[in-house]
Amino acid sequence: MPIVRSILLALFLLLEPRTQSVIVHIPTSDAVDFARMIARDEGYDVTRTRVYSFDLLTGSQGESFLQGYTSIGFSINGNPRNQITISNSTGQAIDYNTCEIFAYPDLKPFQEQMIRLSKAKRKTAQELADDVGCSSPKVLTRPVSYAKQKQVTGPR
Repeated sequence: MPIVRSILLALFLLLEPRTQSVIVHIPTSDAVDFARMIARDEGYDVTRTRVYSFDLLTGSQGESFLQGYTSIGFSINGNPRNQITISNSTGQAIDYNTCEIFAYPDLKPFQEQMIRLSKAKRKTAQELADDVGCSSPKVLTRPVSYAKQKQVTGPR
């Protein structure tokens, strides 16, 4: 009987699906909150909701703008500022238009949670750039304070 149990255990382990990454659904509210954190790290006072807006971006049939990613448009007074594109497996974010990768410290907890849920590995800057079709990614790691942004550009 122990041999039969060993054989059954071996078969079970062989048939068990290999661990592979999965795409995790990011609720729109979480994606918008994440995009707000990025905008705040960019130096914008996102509490000014009449000035700054965030919208889910989808294709004409309601599908994801980019497969495997959730995209949020960040606008200032109705004018597009960023297209924040968030990986549904790693939580990493890149601006689809400028090829800027948002790697601010306060984004790490969300990204770690996404990686834990999806079992994916973090992408390199070039892998993210390749996914969105750009060639020269710029990684942003240092948040801009709103006060410093205000001094440089004047009041918003």
